[in-house]
Amino acid sequence: QFVSSDNVKWVSWPAESISSGFVIEGKQKLDEIVGSVVRFPIGVGEPINDSRIVAPGGRGFMAAVLQPGMRAVSVPVTLTSGISGFVFPGDHVDIVLTLVYQQNTNNGRELRAGETILTDIRVLAIDQKVESKPGETQIAKSVTFEVTPKQSEVLAVAADLGRLSLSLRSLARDEHEESADIA
Repeated sequence: QFVSSDNVKWVSWPAESISSGFVIEGKQKLDEIVGSVVRFPIGVGEPINDSRIVAPGGRGFMAAVLQPGMRAVSVPVTLTSGISGFVFPGDHVDIVLTLVYQQNTNNGRELRAGETILTDIRVLAIDQKVESKPGETQIAKSVTFEVTPKQSEVLAVAADLGRLSLSLRSLARDEHEESADIA
């Protein structure tokens, strides 16, 4: 679970029971831990310490963000295949493979094909950033996705076969669409 500002507040704690790993008022701000991921359960009124949370960019953050059984896989993208900076961590995309399936035909043209190979895939990070600041767009060089083990295999083969492009999905869900399919 991500730590939100609603999850945390300052509480009094006996001085003799304070550990060096505790988040302590005056040394840290609550805003500094908002956006972190909880590694281990924390009870109401229980102190937060460094071993129980992982901050964005910290060691183990990506593994803590993954849903159980899922994998993080990164693929290279270009200005156009990455939707010109309009995809952000947390968005869901479809992944389209385009490839040349026949070169040097009789008229000298290449024959190309494209197919959606994965649908409704969650974006975990753009380049190595797992969060975006308001108004900040960045042209990505790589995108990290949350996928099943089988989808990671499909993605690895597809990245070798041709060019991958992202198709941004609407935040509004269409109940008739299939989700998280693989080809």
